[in-house]
Amino acid sequence: MVSLKIVQASNASLRTIPNLTALFVGGTSGMGQSTLRQFAKHTDSPTAYIIGRSKSRAKPFLSELQQLNPKGRFNFIETDVSLIRSVDAACKEILQREKHLNFLFMTPGGISLGGRNETTEGIDYLFALRYYARMRFVQNLLPLLESAGPSRVVSVYGGGFEFSINADDLDLKHNFSLLNAYKHSITMTSLSMEYLAKTHPAVSFVHVYPGLVGTNIYTNSFPAPISTFYNYGIWPLMWPFSVGLQESGERHLFHLSSARYPAKKDILAQGVPVELGEVAKGTTGKTGSGAYLLNWNGEVRPSRNVMEEYREQQVPELVWRHTEDLLDRAVRR
Repeated sequence: MVSLKIVQASNASLRTIPNLTALFVGGTSGMGQSTLRQFAKHTDSPTAYIIGRSKSRAKPFLSELQQLNPKGRFNFIETDVSLIRSVDAACKEILQREKHLNFLFMTPGGISLGGRNETTEGIDYLFALRYYARMRFVQNLLPLLESAGPSRVVSVYGGGFEFSINADDLDLKHNFSLLNAYKHSITMTSLSMEYLAKTHPAVSFVHVYPGLVGTNIYTNSFPAPISTFYNYGIWPLMWPFSVGLQESGERHLFHLSSARYPAKKDILAQGVPVELGEVAKGTTGKTGSGAYLLNWNGEVRPSRNVMEEYREQQVPELVWRHTEDLLDRAVRR
């Protein structure tokens, strides 16, 4: 476990890295909001783009960020990231305004008890939020990420819980279930990140399991009877085993900015410095390999056997080709 004291000391040193630019997808509530708050607190004259569904509801938080860091620039982009066309429009705005992007932090998602619910682009709604839209942000913004140092992508979902997936039906058009969607979202994220770390060695990729964190995900995902039962009946039993929202934000900023999780290229110049012996092992088992599966506390989660099997079968390449093809088809519909 990376102690909270180490996390806080590293975050406090972030001011020494000038001109940081970051994008927070899902930055107006929960873990995204908490991490963005820490980013504003610990950086000097940063630029942050925040993707959310309602600018009017985000105004109080944007004012808070400006008070935390009067020299910062906090730009809100209102969009529905379940649609790939909307992701493209948001990325176009950022590409037109910026020359580099240091951090891409992504948390969008939700919970459902129903079946497949396709968007107008033919992708299951939650599958889009958990995987496809996130990968579209990465795909579109790689030119800016490769122009920055440090440069890192962090996706918060289920790193370290990879399962076997159906390689013949990756988008689950024919074999959809809530369990399959969960498995595919996690495993495809880890496989894609491993592939991208190999093909884009100037960028590091981190897939994090956040642990139990008290957010408003149930309130946002379910009607009052269900969300009330969870919030007042279930959550009090889970709370003793949870991570506080502020600590979660502090730790995710560490995941974004510490040189503990560097890109494959120039591993000693990838964030707040650490000793060489503190550099983490990536998904391939090699130190500083560029793609990392992390637990909530910053420790590397052991790569499951399925990752090694899929690596030998070249499934990471297959998953990324599928992802590119599906995203291109989605915007042509």
